[in-house]
Amino acid sequence: MRGTPGIVLVFVLLAGCSQGPKYCDVSGTVTLDGQSVEDGDILFADVGGVLGPDAAKIKGGHFQAKVKEGKKRIEINAPKIIPGGAKGAGGEPVPEETIPTEYNTKSTLTEEVTVAGPNEFKFTLQGRKK
Repeated sequence: MRGTPGIVLVFVLLAGCSQGPKYCDVSGTVTLDGQSVEDGDILFADVGGVLGPDAAKIKGGHFQAKVKEGKKRIEINAPKIIPGGAKGAGGEPVPEETIPTEYNTKSTLTEEVTVAGPNEFKFTLQGRKK
């Protein structure tokens, strides 16, 4: 039985590694100035920066996703082509962000995602970019 303690240690380490993060069902709505965000993306970034972010599509103002448990920084984007807006090098229309930066690149929105749930979030954004 010379190698037994080493084998037990390997099994204990493997059992600990297989746990991984817990995923939770999340859903909700996103409005901007009282109107549903028709098409966009929502990102749930780990506040501690340890776990990678989880994302979902926003369609018709609603989203659903599997998100890792924990405190999350929320980023919401909804780029679209604006008539008469930005043009690319070849003159083609370029999508412009319609959500103010305080809800995406400079977001301070946070939510706690828990296994206990219900993880239903309502994001009511103000200040449509023109």
